[in-house]
Order: sequence, then C-alpha cells, then structure tokens
Amino acid sequence: MNVAVIGVGQMGKTHVRTYASMKGASLVAVADINAQLGESVAKEFKTKFYQDYREMLKAEKIDAVSVCVPTAFHYEVAKYTLNHKINTLLEKPITMKVKEGNALLTLAKKNKVKLLVGHIERFNPAVIKVKEMIERKELGDIIAIMSRRVGGFPPQIDDANIAVDLSIHDIDIVNYLLNDKPIKIFVNKQKNHISKREDSVEFFLKYKKASAFLQANWVTPVKIRKLNITGKEGYLEMDYISQEIIYYKSNYLKFKKRYKTFSDYVLEFSKPKRTIISVEKKEPLKEEIIYFLDCVKNNININSRFAVDALEIALTNN
Repeated sequence: MNVAVIGVGQMGKTHVRTYASMKGASLVAVADINAQLGESVAKEFKTKFYQDYREMLKAEKIDAVSVCVPTAFHYEVAKYTLNHKINTLLEKPITMKVKEGNALLTLAKKNKVKLLVGHIERFNPAVIKVKEMIERKELGDIIAIMSRRVGGFPPQIDDANIAVDLSIHDIDIVNYLLNDKPIKIFVNKQKNHISKREDSVEFFLKYKKASAFLQANWVTPVKIRKLNITGKEGYLEMDYISQEIIYYKSNYLKFKKRYKTFSDYVLEFSKPKRTIISVEKKEPLKEEIIYFLDCVKNNININSRFAVDALEIALTNN
C-alpha cells in the first residue's frame, strides 16, 4: 500500500519512521513547507520530498496519507486529501472548530474514503485492557474517573491551547471508557506562563452515572500521564507511559453481611486484594497505523465522530 506523510515535524517524523518500518506499507513520499527539514527526513528514510503537498498528491499514486501539520491547517489539508479521495489519518485534534470537524466527516462519507483522527491513546494496550475490565464489570459500576496529564511546555506547540492540544486525549478516553458523553461540563482554564493562550486546565465532567475530573497543564515540572478509576466493586490506577495497571478488588460485596459490628467490617474492608496487571507493551502509534491501513485494505468502516465530540468539550468556554 502506497503511503505518504504531510508535515514531518516531531509527530510527522514518527509517522514516517513507523511507515518505513512496516512490511505492509511503501513510503513513497513526504511533504513539508520547510524544505530543509523535509529534505533531511526524506533522505534519512530514502523517500521522495515535496515542498507542496498538492504537487505530491498529483505526482504520486498514494493510497493513504498521514496529515501531521499544525492544527490550524488540519481542515485545509484534510479537506484537500479527502476531496481527492485519499484515505486520511489526521492527527488530533480533528480541527480548530467543531463546524470544520463535522465538514470533514461529511466529506469522507461523501467521497467514500477512510478518515481516522489520531487519538492515539485509544490504541494504548493499557487503555484497551482497562476498557475490557470495565466491560466485564470487574470494577462494578463506574462512579468516578480522575486523570492527570501534566508536564513541561512543549516548544513545538504554538497554535493550540492546553485543552485542545493535551486535555482532549483524556476527554476522549473517558468518553470511550464510559461509552457516553457528559451531560454537564465545568471547566477552569488559566494562563500562567503564557500570555497568549491557556497553559493549564481542569475539567469536571458529569455523566449520567459517573463523574470525571481531568487535569492537564504545561506547568508541572514532572511528566505525569495517569488515570484512576473508582467502581463500586474495585479501583485501578493506570499509567499511560509505563502501560502498567494496578487493580484493587473491593471487599465490600464479600464482607458486608459477615460482620456484626461496623468496626470489624471497616478493618477487613481496608485490606483489598492488590493485583498488578501486565499487558504486552506496544507502541500506540504503530498500533493505530496498523488499524488504519487494515481498515483501508479491507474496506472497514471508520467513524471518527468521537473526535468531534471531544473537540466540542475541549472548546467549552473558549
């Protein structure tokens, strides 16, 4: 399958590296407005370079493309690729505006091509395992989720605020895990070290049967990517980076009728069974690209509505 990458900055180069290492893909070209950067990446991965992505798409036979340009150009570039009937993997967020995101979904359907928005954490093995645990009711009914996605300021990001660029990951993952959208949204966005846009945010999302607190910032000097989930029958802590899950099975159902006194019950309740759940570590981006190309090859439907839903929440109070 012939593939190409538009935009070869930090994330785009990772797409290039991934495609170049895959047996089922032939990296035919890359495009970037920065000729020096684009030529360097093309030379490193032994492929062609174009400064204008439109020229690349006209000159080369391309089955699928990754669009990794800055967010402000997502709509313009993806609109072009979809109108030229090229299957498109578009980095998150889908666009800067909800209206533009909806327009891209419509274009993909109209032109009968695949559009996958790269919410990469959906392909994290730890997230997939947690989703399975929730669906098997291992935690019982979920009542609360808390996430922290914090760290230093990324110099390559210059056109999106913290909610749209970073917190949107966890907004989407909570929607995904609960298979729902929030009915109430409360948000606090602040400008701390950057005057032009927010660099810290806290979301409180109220769902029908659960709630979620999401914290994201470019202020904390330590990189943290963690998710905690409380259910009526269990609790877990998940690390996005290490892909480790620590699971605590509640004693409530087992012991609630056994003890005559409340103090005896509390003593036993404070000793839950602790289990470290291991998953086979995989690179989420590679798993995402494998999924995308499989959908293209086998004509499997992709519905990226979730990306617009997450964007709409991220833009609350903007």
